Amino acid sequence: MINDKIWIISTYRVQLIKMGIEKAGSVNELGRQMGYRSRVHPGWSVVQIMQGKQAFPWPRLKKLVDYLGYDMEDVLKHTTQHERVTLEGTKSALMMNGMSGYIPR
Repeated sequence: MINDKIWIISTYRVQLIKMGIEKAGSVNELGRQMGYRSRVHPGWSVVQIMQGKQAFPWPRLKKLVDYLGYDMEDVLKHTTQHERVTLEGTKSALMMNGMSGYIPR
């Protein structure tokens, strides 16, 4: 059985979401593509996931992977445990991908 909450290592998680934002055109549009329906800011959960503050819910990860045309088995090779997702690793991944504006404070 697949766990409903999927933690992805920081370097891969940030890269995956960055590619989604680039394809969708904005973080809010990516949120919509992933099935978030907030009227004000559907990308809020996407940012929370990218910053390592919450895991990917299985259905949202599936929608992102399908949207990007990736193979889910390849993505799942990058899973980790919640305890291994650190603020330092996330900051480093965000900076390496040119997304320093999303560094959590």
